[in-house]
Amino acid sequence: MKNLIKTCILISALLFNSCIGEQGPQGPAGKDGNANVQSSSLTTSSWSYLSPDWYINFTYPAITQDILDKGAVLVYVQSGSNYFQLPYTFYPSSTYSRTYTFKHYLGGLSVYVTDSDLTQPANPGLLTFKVVVIASSALAKHPNVDLNNYNEVKKTFELN
Repeated sequence: MKNLIKTCILISALLFNSCIGEQGPQGPAGKDGNANVQSSSLTTSSWSYLSPDWYINFTYPAITQDILDKGAVLVYVQSGSNYFQLPYTFYPSSTYSRTYTFKHYLGGLSVYVTDSDLTQPANPGLLTFKVVVIASSALAKHPNVDLNNYNEVKKTFELN
C-alpha cells in the first residue's frame, strides 16, 4: 500500500512539473483605465406627470455616498447628434421654452421636463441621456476638462 501511495505521489509530481514552462516575455502596457468614471446611455419613453413636470426616475448604483460627497454626476440629453448638459433649455420659438433638469441622490437620479408656460406639455417621448459619474480622484487628475462639453468629457475620461 505504501508503495502505491509513493508511486501516485511520484507520478503526480512528474505530471505537475512537466506542465510548468518558462515565463514568457512581458506584454505591452495597457491603457490607463477609467475605473473612477462610469458612464451609461439611458433611453426611455416611460415618463410620469406631476404638474408642472414630466419626470422619470432611474436607478443608478454608481451614485454612492462618496460620489455625493466628493464626486460629480453629469447628465446630458441627446438632441440630434449632439448632447447638451443638464440643466438645459431649448427654445422652439421666441415665446416658448422647454427646460430639462435633474437631481441625483444615493443610488439614482430623476430627470424633469418643464415648459415655460407651466401647463401640461406633450409627453417628452423617447429620449436618450448620457449619465457620467466621476469620482473625486478622476476630477483631480483632469481639473481643466470642460464638463459642459460631452465630447470633451468622453475623450478625457475615455468613455465609450
